[in-house]
Amino acid sequence: ADTVPLLGDAVRGAFDRANAGFNRATVSEALGPLVKSIPKNLEGKQLTGYGQRVISNAYNATLSKMKIENVMPLASEMDTITKDLADDIAKDVKDRVSTYITKKFKTGVMSGQDIKKAQTLLRRDIMRLRKEGSEVGARKADALEDIKNVFSAELQKQNPVQGPKLNQVDKAYGQFEIVRNAELRRKAGANAEGFLPGDLLQAVAKGDPTKRQSQFTAGEARLQNFARDAQEVMGNMTPNTGTAARLNATKMATGVGGGGALAQADPFT
Repeated sequence: ADTVPLLGDAVRGAFDRANAGFNRATVSEALGPLVKSIPKNLEGKQLTGYGQRVISNAYNATLSKMKIENVMPLASEMDTITKDLADDIAKDVKDRVSTYITKKFKTGVMSGQDIKKAQTLLRRDIMRLRKEGSEVGARKADALEDIKNVFSAELQKQNPVQGPKLNQVDKAYGQFEIVRNAELRRKAGANAEGFLPGDLLQAVAKGDPTKRQSQFTAGEARLQNFARDAQEVMGNMTPNTGTAARLNATKMATGVGGGGALAQADPFT
């Protein structure tokens, strides 16, 4: 219907308004751990920019108050993990741990910014190694996952007030990255800003770090239920250019080929 003169403008305008509302709702859902509501009338890049600022400000406010002062418990836990690794992955894993964590302890203290960098680098390496698809890569990822877990546990222990807040920021960051990837995916195939429910579902699947996307397969990935519900309501709305159905709909609405009665009606109606 969106190709029919006059009628198409109304159909497309209604869909665009609905999709803008869906995008706002998605960003609100992703940032839920940090904000109760988002400013009105934000769309496209402004909406994405707002989300990025919320995440950045929350990280800065939280990490500036965090640190690890006693390195010994963490060092002991990491040593336990790395000393039992197989020879073919031990050196690589130990080098990463040394670069990201051990060498960052200046005078026995690790700052909030260094903590964030370590978390970011560990998360990045784990995802890359899992996507690599090799058996060696999977074992390296498992070892780094264990390191990340003991690092996070010690961080929570030594920062009982800010630790839970950082968890909320991390959660919002992970969800908002899915939203950003959905928008990037949409822009690869269209000039319009924003994204559709189908784009969000694809980004949800891509953002599943588990082996063979087991969380997505089980329907348990981040934002998956939200995206699926939106798709059921709105549909994917992929253009169907050139088909007989579209051509016949145009003829009917314009009074050609047996649809003359419709020509007497208001096209917008």
